[in-house]
Amino acid sequence: MANMAGVHLVPGENEAAAEDITQRLISYNLAHTSAFPAAPQEPQPLHLFAYSAEGKLIGGLLGRTHAISFWFEVSILWVDESHRHRGVARHLMERAEQEATTRGCTYARLATSDYQAPGFYARLGYVPYGELANCPPGETVTYFWKALASST
Repeated sequence: MANMAGVHLVPGENEAAAEDITQRLISYNLAHTSAFPAAPQEPQPLHLFAYSAEGKLIGGLLGRTHAISFWFEVSILWVDESHRHRGVARHLMERAEQEATTRGCTYARLATSDYQAPGFYARLGYVPYGELANCPPGETVTYFWKALASST
């Protein structure tokens, strides 16, 4: 335990303390911005899976909605190499975006490494807003966002 002029830093997991500081930050944010909805929604997973006609898992998308109000976040998009360039990834992304809009999301975001699929996401209308070089060393992560079509 570190001691700095009466401040004690305690490493480790403490769910009650984590929830306490999270709620304190949310309260501070709500007092200083009108950007948050009156009734924030709880984050919800948004997972889709693609199967072949034989029932083999050939792709999937893992994401969540409302971890940040109005935003859909894609964490993982994967398609088996034997099924790439056949529209599976595009279909997963489009279906996930549709579901996100029905949940009230108006934006989507994701990150991809330079060896993965930055061009694919750009073709879907995602716009890069930042890069992080050497993450991990020798690679660059690009962050993308997109305004989603209205569900109405």
